[in-house]
Amino acid sequence: MDLIIFNKISDDPCIQGVMEKNNVTVLRSIIEFSETEGVTSSAIREYVASRLANDENILSRLARAGKTIGDDLYKLALLDIEYIYKLFSIPLKYAPSGNKISFYKGYIDSIQAITGSKNANELLDNLIRHYRTLGSGILAKYVAFKYDGSLTGVGETDNITFDDLVGIEYQKQMLIDNTKAFVDGKAANNVLLFGDRGTGKSSSVKALLNMFCDEGLRIIEMPKHCISDIPSLTRALAESPHKYIIFLDDLTFEKHETEYRALKVAMEGQLQANPENVLIYATSNRRHLIRENWSDREGGEIHRNDQMQETLSLSERFGISLVFSAPTQKEYLNIVSAMLKKHNIEMNGEIEKKAVVWQMNYGGGRSARCAKQFVTSYVSK
Repeated sequence: MDLIIFNKISDDPCIQGVMEKNNVTVLRSIIEFSETEGVTSSAIREYVASRLANDENILSRLARAGKTIGDDLYKLALLDIEYIYKLFSIPLKYAPSGNKISFYKGYIDSIQAITGSKNANELLDNLIRHYRTLGSGILAKYVAFKYDGSLTGVGETDNITFDDLVGIEYQKQMLIDNTKAFVDGKAANNVLLFGDRGTGKSSSVKALLNMFCDEGLRIIEMPKHCISDIPSLTRALAESPHKYIIFLDDLTFEKHETEYRALKVAMEGQLQANPENVLIYATSNRRHLIRENWSDREGGEIHRNDQMQETLSLSERFGISLVFSAPTQKEYLNIVSAMLKKHNIEMNGEIEKKAVVWQMNYGGGRSARCAKQFVTSYVSK
């Protein structure tokens, strides 16, 4: 199979098996694919459609970057697709067992459309539409990722929404407005969410994903020790059609740790401009991310000033800083009341007393997390 644009397809073992009429090889590949990725019973058609949708080639790179596809490139790609489309006529059916597929719904819908293409031209147009709206590979399949040297898709994400978060109306609105501007292609800021434990910092970031994922928002959670990889990761994301938030959760640096310098450079300090489709959102229990001791301020006025500038310079790189404070007793009970209403339970004096006792025995003090845990316990009984 001599292909020009989609030449990697010919190296696929299953497709080689089809061409060589090696039914055992084909069935092995089809069964594995159908039970882990398959969403239709058109086994061969969907297998080929999936491989095309996730192929890395000049056409997919240009399309996902939103660039023009010239007539000559389109015609050459169509020659490949006309040849590949013959594989769609192979009458192999295999119904998957019905296990839940954890891919993004938009990806599943696109694969179904590509699989159902009625001719080569429609197949190519569906592929280009897929590349432009979703990209290809793992970045097309999921809306949330973990990064620890490489990207891993997160299939089941937290379904929390902003309606579940009570008592932080200003913080929620600031996050929504900034993120809305971001997904709309307007100027937006990196965000630092800091304050007391259990007050909704991480939950607010997760709620953003559920609000904006269908508008192209994606979140990549990254541990502190991988911060030095941010520049290379953002370069890889730059031509994706999505908007990405790199999420640094529970972030604090000790003086001896060097990752904070890498984060400063990643946010502002590179010669190369940061891509417009990547922001950094970080949560921390501390306003100043670098832990400071009294001894750090010794040694004269100039030394103290240098230390203070070093400590503050990282936090100041976040255009928006939002404080999340522990609620008062009244606010805590209001949060409990709002959460109970979702279970059709009205707050009363007896429940208030139990909520207060729960909070007094809760090691972390009053917080939205404490309220949620009380409500979970109360409802379960």
